[in-house]
Amino acid sequence: MRIFETKFKYDELENIIEVIKNGELGFGKNVKSFENIFSFFSKKDYNTATNSASAAAFMIFAYLKEIYGVCDIYTPSLAFTSPAWAAKHFGHNLIFVEVNKNLLFDCEHYFNVRKDNKRKKVLMPILYGGVSTIDNWEVVGDEIIVVDSAHCVTPTIESHFTFFSFHPYKPICSSDGGMISTNLKVADDYFRSYRNFGRINTGDYYNINQEGFKFYMNNLNATIALESIKKYYYNLDIRKETYLDMGYAGLSDLLPHDDYSSYYFATRIKEEGANEFNKDSGLQRHYPLLHLTKYYKDGSKLPFTEKIHNKIINLPLWAHL
Repeated sequence: MRIFETKFKYDELENIIEVIKNGELGFGKNVKSFENIFSFFSKKDYNTATNSASAAAFMIFAYLKEIYGVCDIYTPSLAFTSPAWAAKHFGHNLIFVEVNKNLLFDCEHYFNVRKDNKRKKVLMPILYGGVSTIDNWEVVGDEIIVVDSAHCVTPTIESHFTFFSFHPYKPICSSDGGMISTNLKVADDYFRSYRNFGRINTGDYYNINQEGFKFYMNNLNATIALESIKKYYYNLDIRKETYLDMGYAGLSDLLPHDDYSSYYFATRIKEEGANEFNKDSGLQRHYPLLHLTKYYKDGSKLPFTEKIHNKIINLPLWAHL
């Protein structure tokens, strides 16, 4: 049941204006409200709001280093830089894997490059374009799964940790923000302290019990996100209808979405002329391939990813278009 589907009966800016008038701009009660409500979407027991998805990924890889030491991190090269950078920053061993024909984590390639060592294996699939899961997802079973769900609000793929983004063009938006969702309370306790400089309250004072930084979501951004949630399903229907209309109009080569997709954008794999189309229309392929950039270049060979990258066209499905 879509419990948040609603038509506004009041000015949707009312709560935002109230927060500004009251000066409640730092950490506040709406952060907790947003975390509680977001559990409906994440299907996780613990949801820690952060000031960005980048901060969320940073804390996850800090926690994994704390618990497991240096890990092997397997993730596609078709990705945004900050999660990969966070893994590298903490000394984890970053290993790029191929994407499949739908631009998602290729499990077959993972099994081919999986290293036979004692390091903990961490898989970081990316729900590219807003899909909620990956077809033919297969793992050994002893891996830690960290899902980059920046494009999807309602992931269905199993994970130990999932992180989200709420920047202005995301399906649930704020001026900026992120979330870590998990069922592990000990990890949630770690994230809550980490996002607040490593502090823990002791009565009317506090102590420093671990490393940390200013990574919490502020009350104003949480309020904006709460207002955005109210229109999530309304906007989702518009995005989905736009995607279907593209298909009816003859774009039969659109990559598939699933029942729980957030329809962030529609992706075409155009055999010829993709670069020219992107240039002429002002669109882009969304990400450069990390393993070919100066910072991450490590000699990885990902022939399918490299071949398909120049054929990608991402068509926006934003509800206001």
